[in-house]
Amino acid sequence: MAKHLFGIATVVISFAGILSGGCGGSSTTATQLPSSLAGTGTVTTIAVGDSPADIAITPDNRFAYVANDNNDSLPNGNTVSVIDLKSNTVVATISDPGFNQPYTITLNAAGTIAYVTNSNSTTITLINTATNQVMGAIDGFDGPSGMVITPDGKKAYVNNYGGPNGVGSGNATTIRVVDLTTNAITGEPITVGLAPASLAITPDGAFVHVINYVDGNPGTGTISKLRTSDNTVVATILGFSGPFKIAITSDGKHAYVTNFGSNNFSPVGTTVSVVDLTNNAITSTINLGTQPAGIAITPDGRSALVSNYNTLYLGPKYTKLTPGQGTVDIIDIATNTVRCNSVIVGASPADIAISQDGTHAYVSYYSGNAIGVINIADIMSLNTCS
Repeated sequence: MAKHLFGIATVVISFAGILSGGCGGSSTTATQLPSSLAGTGTVTTIAVGDSPADIAITPDNRFAYVANDNNDSLPNGNTVSVIDLKSNTVVATISDPGFNQPYTITLNAAGTIAYVTNSNSTTITLINTATNQVMGAIDGFDGPSGMVITPDGKKAYVNNYGGPNGVGSGNATTIRVVDLTTNAITGEPITVGLAPASLAITPDGAFVHVINYVDGNPGTGTISKLRTSDNTVVATILGFSGPFKIAITSDGKHAYVTNFGSNNFSPVGTTVSVVDLTNNAITSTINLGTQPAGIAITPDGRSALVSNYNTLYLGPKYTKLTPGQGTVDIIDIATNTVRCNSVIVGASPADIAISQDGTHAYVSYYSGNAIGVINIADIMSLNTCS
């Protein structure tokens, strides 16, 4: 099974006008993506590193941190890009010998520390966001590919997807708990399903929900529900199809899970599952585009934005990997229906993050090495939504 799904590029899409932007190091000029990558809206690109895979926005809404997964194995390609969200320019590119296919970034509540999972290694790297300098690392994982922090800031939960120094990619079955006061793993591994791909914590910190990719076939994926008071798996939810990302509503009652399908890109997923977290069951299935990947819920809790990756092998034996038209769909959470026409974006849209004020969405284009910014207010006001 393939390791992970993609690498990313960043672009800014505004449906009302051109947003200012830049590319590369600090305060450079805006560039245009090729039409095959940019989408049909007005697009300003912010060039980041190779195959950006995850985006985290600081609590003050000033900066975005982007994990560049280096899917092309470029020399010095394992980096983190820091974007100034006021000017849409890259103001820092962080490199460190400890980076090894940086895959996700998690910020603490104060926004002072960024935790970077190194998916091809055994470590999580810590970045001091005041200086954008690496301040240390936590070792002892197996292909870490996600992290959540409890509301009190004292503990973190990390999913082990599997890596070359352990059981191999996609073969791990554990979660590790980290004491953030000592930056060390604590306790024994917690066993969950096969290939835990992502995780989310309820707003009250009572439960961590781990999505287990398993093998990418229809209906084989699961969620492991982990109670944080005693680190016990208390329920298993069945019926997902290559689950990739999970987002939980602000009231903690429902989760939305993207069904990407197979990492080998066949069979292909096309849905999002809605999960009742009280009864631990799927209650609705929403049809979207090809390969729903990233998902984020707006701060007002009204909408969930989903990126459709739409990148397939067109040749025999997993050859000619070709991005199709990337899109973003908007789900009305009150009705669990797609409330807008699909937003046309760039190629291979992977992760999606929403600004703290809910005005913009940031989409990583894995095959375009850039970040796109969607003006959510513009979409809502241009008669594209009911």
